[in-house]
Amino acid sequence: MSSIIEVNNLTYQYTDIPVLENLNLSIERGSFLGLVGPNGSGKSTLIKCILGLAKPQAGTLSMFGSEINRFSEWGRIGYVSQRANRFNAGFPATVFEVVSMGLFGQVGLFRFIKKKDRNKVYDALQTVGMENFAKQPIGKLSGGQQQRVLIARALVSEPELLILDEPTVGIDAVSARKFYDLLGQLNREKGLTLLLVSHDVGTMTKYVTDVACLNKTIHFHGTAHDFEADKNLSTLYGYDVQQIIHEHEEIAK
Repeated sequence: MSSIIEVNNLTYQYTDIPVLENLNLSIERGSFLGLVGPNGSGKSTLIKCILGLAKPQAGTLSMFGSEINRFSEWGRIGYVSQRANRFNAGFPATVFEVVSMGLFGQVGLFRFIKKKDRNKVYDALQTVGMENFAKQPIGKLSGGQQQRVLIARALVSEPELLILDEPTVGIDAVSARKFYDLLGQLNREKGLTLLLVSHDVGTMTKYVTDVACLNKTIHFHGTAHDFEADKNLSTLYGYDVQQIIHEHEEIAK
């Protein structure tokens, strides 16, 4: 497999306080990587650096073989932000309209989309099982349904990498598991590379192929199985990670 993201000796700091320090990380094409770490560990800052929204003070970061400051093919990346599924009941847009927003980078703002683009929207909705809700107001849907629609919006431009920043915040446990099932299906059946930032260690590790544990720098990067077996992660989190994973297994039975 080839690398989609390469991070080498990256350092980012606010004023004099380093948030990320000498960080190295490689994300392979076709992988499903879960990025975990305690609160304040720098997860969201790393995502901002990957998306070109924050400029590191040291180190290098490349996307699809190009240095981040030269990278311009942002259509190859889909992104679902934290707390994105917060449409209130009166939000004036249908599910179809929300998903079609993902094509603005290709067709331009305030332009009518063509038949082929409409087909892309319906294909994306079908992929996430929401095609029957196309005409429904987005604000009338549940949090889990809204999140599926946002996945469709990210997929409609046919990205090669999908980045999700804590997408299950505020979603109930059953909806979260269905959401993870969907992500696993996209990874296995469509070969989509996924980078998932999550605080839900116990559930997330059952679905991803690989895990990277971040606390200013990468302290672990390997398979989900090896992550669950690592006995040294408690010092990073301040609690027993393995116990939480075990508790989630018991609840799921």
